[in-house]
Amino acid sequence: MFGRMSRWLHWDFVRMGKGIEARYARCAPHWEPHLECTREFIDTHVQPGGRLAILGAGRLLDVDLKKLLPQFSEVHLFDADPSVIRTWQKTAGVAFRKRVIPRILDVTGSLQSWSAGLSTAIRKGELERYLDSLAPQKGAWESERFDGVISLNLVGQIPLYWRDRVLAVAKELSSTEERALIESMARLQSAHLHALDTYPRSWSIVITDTEYYTYRADHPEWEVEPALHGTVRSVLESSPQRMERHGGECWLWHLMPQFIESDEEGAIHKVEAAAWRVRTHA
Repeated sequence: MFGRMSRWLHWDFVRMGKGIEARYARCAPHWEPHLECTREFIDTHVQPGGRLAILGAGRLLDVDLKKLLPQFSEVHLFDADPSVIRTWQKTAGVAFRKRVIPRILDVTGSLQSWSAGLSTAIRKGELERYLDSLAPQKGAWESERFDGVISLNLVGQIPLYWRDRVLAVAKELSSTEERALIESMARLQSAHLHALDTYPRSWSIVITDTEYYTYRADHPEWEVEPALHGTVRSVLESSPQRMERHGGECWLWHLMPQFIESDEEGAIHKVEAAAWRVRTHA
């Protein structure tokens, strides 16, 4: 069962990664302003020195690895999609596996174990209770000593993998099951932000989608869906417990222009960025 579940989740990450790569190929000119804003925010707020972790590094579209590498003794690249390895190796060159360390894993540490009980819970008619019982686990990276951590478009994306896995098995949800699912998604997001705030890291950069907009060229109103759940937005807009906010920006990402992938509608994401540093005073 464990082997089948591992391959199941592994396929999800590969599919999503390949989809991002294909969409970028179709929409690159529309993505570039977002990518440039991301790279500039990182350049402005990064604190050189020591070991750096980049969570959700993907195909390095929104981070300039060659520019960051001379500033750190090691750069650890984290992603759950193993197909990104070739891009990392090509970009890092001789530094790959020496100072650029590939880490293929689910940064939440939770998705595999959470998914393992889904089928049983649904079969027993206990999905709502099961979802309510789930507590985020610690990701393998969380206890490691990194001086700085960059979270790249993960806070909004993390719960989507979980939501899609639940819906693929459950097919339809009752209103109470939907409530339980959303709350479990919020716990994943909150756990990720908490992990960025804990010892031993001295600074963190968080870049995430915060709202999803769907539009039609012939319609003046956009549909809006939140990307953050529970109290996650309040943490992002203020400061976590251990750190204090040292900068923040927001911009729009034209993810899927109408008439490129769909004649019916297009998609735009609101992106927000925050930089945190360890508090220097009580």
